[in-house]
Amino acid sequence: MLTVEELAGLEFKQVAQERETTDPDPEMWRWSPLEMSSFVPMLNVAVSLAADGLRVLRIAEAGSGIGTKLYYMKNYCNLDETGYEINDYYLERSAELGVHAVKWDLRAEHPPWDEFDIVYMARPFKSDEYEEAWEREVMRRMRKGAYLVSAYAAVKPYSWTCYYRHAFRGVWGKPLSDPPNYTSAIRRHTSESDPLVQEPLGIPRR
Repeated sequence: MLTVEELAGLEFKQVAQERETTDPDPEMWRWSPLEMSSFVPMLNVAVSLAADGLRVLRIAEAGSGIGTKLYYMKNYCNLDETGYEINDYYLERSAELGVHAVKWDLRAEHPPWDEFDIVYMARPFKSDEYEEAWEREVMRRMRKGAYLVSAYAAVKPYSWTCYYRHAFRGVWGKPLSDPPNYTSAIRRHTSESDPLVQEPLGIPRR
């Protein structure tokens, strides 16, 4: 089994190779994964929260790259992993690691987010406006009681309980019940009443 350090090495090698050999996509960020040292603590928190007896938890990753995070999910956390990825080369690398990744264009259609116990995403889109709307829709579609692991977040679900917080990333649990209704007076103050408040502009990408 590959160590966490070896997985991090695979990511670093792939990122370095792409910076030298590929042109930037106008809509999507070049695959630049969150460091394993930052990802592992977040995932471990989500897994400990979602644990439900002997049932195997299901987890989805939006933009799963070469499958290194999926490998950790599967082999270190015993999760039923599914990655959604558009790049054919990444899908081939994922198959080599023995993880489950599906060819999917996240711009065209949302995967069935409500089927998963944990959802991991790391800001795939360059447009702040598009990314914000996309993240909101992912959160809306997640089932109640599921957990969100998010890096480089455009929005944070402030009405959800936060279990792990760091700059532009964290772990949140979607409430089992809807938040209470706001009065019309409160609704007018969008930045205060909106449960998904936009992050400030100028987010450092990676």
